[in-house]
Amino acid sequence: MAGTAPRDLAGGDIPMKGPSITILMPAYNAERYIAESIRSTLAQTFDDFELLVIDDGSTDGTHEAAASFSDPRVRLHRRCENRGLVFTLNEGLEMARAPLVARQDADDLCDPRRLAIQFRYMDSNPGVDAVASSALLVDENGRHRGRLRVPSTSSQLGWDLCFRNPIPHSSVMLRREEVLKRFGGYPDSPSSEDYALWSLIAQEGRFGLISDALVSYRIHATSIMKSSGKGVEEISAIRRGNMERVMGGVATREDLDLLQMAWRSPGAVPWQAYCMVFERLAYLHEQRHGSLGKIPGIEYQTLCQFREDSPILLFHALIRNHPKRLISIPWMRMMASMLAASFR
Repeated sequence: MAGTAPRDLAGGDIPMKGPSITILMPAYNAERYIAESIRSTLAQTFDDFELLVIDDGSTDGTHEAAASFSDPRVRLHRRCENRGLVFTLNEGLEMARAPLVARQDADDLCDPRRLAIQFRYMDSNPGVDAVASSALLVDENGRHRGRLRVPSTSSQLGWDLCFRNPIPHSSVMLRREEVLKRFGGYPDSPSSEDYALWSLIAQEGRFGLISDALVSYRIHATSIMKSSGKGVEEISAIRRGNMERVMGGVATREDLDLLQMAWRSPGAVPWQAYCMVFERLAYLHEQRHGSLGKIPGIEYQTLCQFREDSPILLFHALIRNHPKRLISIPWMRMMASMLAASFR
């Protein structure tokens, strides 16, 4: 009979084999983008997956757009009330039928090779609980705006997590059971749940990195640095924990206080004071763990974007503290971004 489980020779049920991967797509008022996002998942070269779309109480046409797909791999779960992203993500991990869960936001896009490449990586690296890739950056209209490169090594990732979240959420594939049992799912940090979880996984050296850009990540007007209220406190606490773990053996409390303040309240710490501490600790880290590559330059660029003073002040501070760092900072891109912002 159709729809019933097969039987073995002894008369017992033979378990139905589930998919290898669940693509978890929370959606809230994503009518504008969700159909394009779903199409990008259905175009994967690796086809042993289910797409679990959880409509978190949308008030627009999100449900109708998702329900228009007849592909049997699409599972649509609709909730009448909005419970928020953290609740939805953890609910999705519980509902997933596959041992691997690939995250995708309802406004982002997948490269057709994404699942195939990440599945092979996870299969070849059983000690890894999550893997992320680089991402292409697109704006709200789909125009290319650059590339977000993930760190190359675990050491670089640990250092980078002391200051910012360098991992595009939609690029991550997780081991479902390990994330639920070992880490308890996504932490209850509504403005930084991904940053908090990546920090926990990276702390145990169980985070993999792929340099290929396997997703297109849509940039909106929100940012981890623009959070306010409780969000600032949550992010600041995660940063401090990462700093103490990564730098605790060589940094003083005053060092960590200064670095934390510079990122918590951009502009509160003069560039000269910041560069002195940052460059000293970066040097000591590299002596123990190897090159940080371009990561410090990207961190300077990120912090500079949220300060109101001129990048020229950073230039002068680096001349005095670490002139070689100057070549790793994209000065032209920074100045172009500031010029564009002045016309908005």
